[in-house]
Amino acid sequence: MNIPIKIISFCCLVVIYHPVAFAEAVRFAPIALQQDGKITLTPGFTPDGNTIYFAQSECSPIWQCPQRLKISKRTVDGWTTPSLVELPIDARVDWPSVSPDGNTLVFSWSAPRSDYKNLDIRENFDLYTLDLTDANAQPVPIQGNDINRPRSGAFKTLRYVHNEGYPSFTSSGDLYFMTERLDGIGERDIYVAPANADGILQTAFPLNAPVNSAQRDDGVWVNPTSTLMLLTYENRGGEGSADIFVSQFIDEQWQTPKNVGASVNSPYSDFGAKLSPDETQIVFSSNRPIKGQSEGILQVWVAPFDKAIYTN
Repeated sequence: MNIPIKIISFCCLVVIYHPVAFAEAVRFAPIALQQDGKITLTPGFTPDGNTIYFAQSECSPIWQCPQRLKISKRTVDGWTTPSLVELPIDARVDWPSVSPDGNTLVFSWSAPRSDYKNLDIRENFDLYTLDLTDANAQPVPIQGNDINRPRSGAFKTLRYVHNEGYPSFTSSGDLYFMTERLDGIGERDIYVAPANADGILQTAFPLNAPVNSAQRDDGVWVNPTSTLMLLTYENRGGEGSADIFVSQFIDEQWQTPKNVGASVNSPYSDFGAKLSPDETQIVFSSNRPIKGQSEGILQVWVAPFDKAIYTN
């Protein structure tokens, strides 16, 4: 039987593959980013699409390996070999994202904080910013307005309580992220800290239904224009396990999220999705099987994205 060959182009990377069970999604630059055998999470793109920041472990399983912030740049030959982004403390990094103006990196980081030194903390992920315009800049935790909460005392080993993750800034300066709080709406919720006219973040609060529910609402990312949200649910139907959904902002509110379908989602866990800067590709993390590798290792995948399909 003759099987047609399909070609997908992402920036200057061309991937040729034979259709398989998840025919519309392929791994994103697996050789260039040295993904084989390493847990690799969805990258954040600079506005021009020419640089990515991403978290990658040195092995698998994730809890046995350092997970560090890395950078890769796009050239005429494809993506460069990743290099480490030097941070002052070697602590676990999660879910970096670049602000729409390209000046700020925001990410989740488990580094010990001096202002938490008197708290009983086991491991705490807070949201930090890094000034990309200053080569000597150091990560700064986002302060105040109930954005970061210490994972301490009775909460230090309770599920994911008081860990903050999946941050993304919009062009208006609003900060979206995910966290788990006992005074939230569900087990995990999507939060927003809106920016005022001066760009100062205001008090964070969870979004109402239909975005948040009594269950686990996870893996959020919002595009720069605040018109599209990607997020993950485990219990709203779809291909199985965790699926990626999309919500559109209409009439000053987020609409009921729609499953992005089988061209992206699989029977395995698919989450942490973002769009490429031109919004024609969806990039996400998945533990779907990879031929020749251990089942269940998280890798970065990419598929075409047609906004009209999901927003009409």
